[in-house]
Amino acid sequence: MTIDDFKDAKELAREVLSDCAKPYTAQQLAEIPVIMNVKNKYFWCVDHQEWDLMEDVFVEEGFSAYWNGQPGVTVREMQVEQNKGVCNDSMVPMHMGHNMIVKFLDDTHARLLTRLNDYHTYKDDDSNYEGFGYYVDDLEKGEDGIWRIQTLRLTYRVLLGALRS
Repeated sequence: MTIDDFKDAKELAREVLSDCAKPYTAQQLAEIPVIMNVKNKYFWCVDHQEWDLMEDVFVEEGFSAYWNGQPGVTVREMQVEQNKGVCNDSMVPMHMGHNMIVKFLDDTHARLLTRLNDYHTYKDDDSNYEGFGYYVDDLEKGEDGIWRIQTLRLTYRVLLGALRS
């Protein structure tokens, strides 16, 4: 199944892309791998069901999620529970995030564009569910110096197979 691009997410992605040729400062260059690692930790936690580690990926207050433009949960603990419910013991999920681009909004806020291919194999019959899309996430650097996801936005463009509820 193909899905139309969600207008707001595409506009945010275009905003990140429009700035990607601008040079980063030395401080920003040091922050980029740290920001990317937050997203990589998110994928790792989902794929390996490391739920106790996942909560710290998200800001404590002011979190929001969007799925193909539709509002999701607004509390980080609820996001962990949602991930737990979808990527549960009935499957082996694999999320591959790639082609990441970071746009700094200021010293403590950044936007991360990540291409996504996720592949889920159900244990009972080896059936698959696969998605192709992208994330446009907003991250915030807390007073503790740790970057966390403030807004999680996933836009799928192609889905193959069916996600079981």
